[in-house]
Amino acid sequence: MNKRRNKQSRPGIDFLLAALTLAPALANWLGLWILNDAWLAIILCCLIFYGGAYWVIRAFRLRSMLAIRPRNILKSLGWGVLSALGAAALILALGILFFTRAISGNMLQICSERLAHSQALRYSFWQFFLFVGIIVPVGEELYWRAGLQGLLRLRFSRTKTVLFSALLFTFYHLVTVGFLIPGVPGLPLVALVFISGLVLAWLTQHTKNIWAAAICHGLGGWGAIIFMVWKYLR
Repeated sequence: MNKRRNKQSRPGIDFLLAALTLAPALANWLGLWILNDAWLAIILCCLIFYGGAYWVIRAFRLRSMLAIRPRNILKSLGWGVLSALGAAALILALGILFFTRAISGNMLQICSERLAHSQALRYSFWQFFLFVGIIVPVGEELYWRAGLQGLLRLRFSRTKTVLFSALLFTFYHLVTVGFLIPGVPGLPLVALVFISGLVLAWLTQHTKNIWAAAICHGLGGWGAIIFMVWKYLR
């Protein structure tokens, strides 16, 4: 009986995964590509992230992805801090190489102009960091890891769950990468996003909650990226 229910629910879960992946991608596309307003894109995506995560977590009883048992606090915190430090070091090393050698001056100018025209950097560093380095990553982890990865776990094995979670995460970010660095020059960033998705999905699976991934994503990933943006593109 349970097997039959699982088979019947698979098409529904697959459709839901596709819809949940497309929703923030379309919001991002509308804000960045159509209206050329980075902050509108951020606000729309945050509404989808927090609202969508709330619904999915409640509807599919995925609250365990948010809970940290007392014996698991140090493990989650430790993995979060270590992975954040590793992610920051890797992104800074690759970013300096990318912005100083791998990308041409013309493309660097295009990236800077696109950020300026979209009003992405109209606020101070700390205001930008609050939204992009904390609020957005926490929302993303609630949405992609607690929500979508939780759904994937109902459908696939652990290995496939991590792989597909990273693929869906990368698909969403294609909109942002394509906006900032269009064409072939943006492929290294796409690869980095995919690797990041694998790490974040693995952290969530390993610690059995999203908080290590949230620390890594916000303080490590976005912290380093914001520094690179302020240094090379502002």
